[in-house]
Amino acid sequence: MVASLKRFPLMQTRMRKLLATLLLTLACALSVGALNTAVSKDLVCRIITTNQYVCERHLVRTADGYELTLHRIPPKNNTQQYPPFILMHGLIGSAADFVLPGRKRSLGCILHEQGYDVWLANARGTTYSKRHAHMDSSNSSFWNFSWHEIGYYDLPAIVDYVRTTTGQQQVHFVAHSQGSTVFFVLLSERPEYNEKFASASLLAPVAFLANIRSPPFKIMTAKLEEIEVLLNHLGLYELFPSTALNQLGGHLLCSQDAPTQNLCLLFTFLTVGFSDYQMDRSLFPRILETTPAGISRNQFKHFGQLIRTGKFQKYDYQSKDENLRQYKRQTPPEYNLRNVRVPLHLFVGSRDLLLTKEDAIRLTKELKNAKYALHELRGFNHIDLLYSSLAPRLIYKQIINNARNVTLKNGSRL
Repeated sequence: MVASLKRFPLMQTRMRKLLATLLLTLACALSVGALNTAVSKDLVCRIITTNQYVCERHLVRTADGYELTLHRIPPKNNTQQYPPFILMHGLIGSAADFVLPGRKRSLGCILHEQGYDVWLANARGTTYSKRHAHMDSSNSSFWNFSWHEIGYYDLPAIVDYVRTTTGQQQVHFVAHSQGSTVFFVLLSERPEYNEKFASASLLAPVAFLANIRSPPFKIMTAKLEEIEVLLNHLGLYELFPSTALNQLGGHLLCSQDAPTQNLCLLFTFLTVGFSDYQMDRSLFPRILETTPAGISRNQFKHFGQLIRTGKFQKYDYQSKDENLRQYKRQTPPEYNLRNVRVPLHLFVGSRDLLLTKEDAIRLTKELKNAKYALHELRGFNHIDLLYSSLAPRLIYKQIINNARNVTLKNGSRL
């Protein structure tokens, strides 16, 4: 099919335009869902308690006023003095990503079974973090942030809260995709936080995206200006929220019994990469119950900027005057990855269309002052790192071993 299309460039162009139209329609349809009643029940705690664990909810306020929900699975034995784990989700994800597959397959549950205190983060703008000290989420000003602010404000507030609550000097950190991006933002901008991490394991560590191969992302990046005009016309600042309407649509179209489930899987694989390991089809509608969990349009634009420029840089305000005001220069500066000093384990899927091996290697070359190990997982796509039945053996076991082998700030070992 691909070969035959190459012989007909006009047809190829029409196919691209059709796919672009479909993607724009999908994005707007999902975003207009925000006008419907947002999902209020705590699905994360429901998943955790279904697995016979205790679920706690903690509220953290950032320096710029956003109120974030942290989900916690407290340790079985309070006398154990392991540093806690903080798990940070990716773009359009939430804390649910780390508990959804259940007791034997999800990282959050496996860490708890190993005796760890597990804290599940929810970035600003997601289902569980849509509050602010002075603004309502219906106000466009609430959504005036990109992932830079998540790294600069959210992550340090979460780290400090967990350290204070547990009495531990350091934390272990695991992140998926955008969660890695905000980790690099934090340490680039506020290098004093290096001392607060005992270890970091990053699943699909996104910083550079010059070699992205995901067709939907490449097409949407090419259409950023058109998307911006459309979103302005519709007055949309939140994208891909979690709503009852979206959940219902996910169940109707993508459930195991739905004749359209293969189309759902096809679109997913076109976005994140095809997998050598078949996704558990019964898990797919459950994923759609919690994902997407909402982002700001500036997060999407900021990633589009990385794809276009090939650089890991701060948000471009598309105005030389505004860039001068923010950065004292007309173009946004690059993040200083030399400031990252935490020992890193980087996990990359060979079938990942979003984070390619080439971009992961580019990242390692910029990590001049951090010890790192790069692990390539054959046949894994972008979300297999979270949901594959092989992830516990090939990834999570290694994360636990790495955590136990590090020397802590106080000189002790686990």
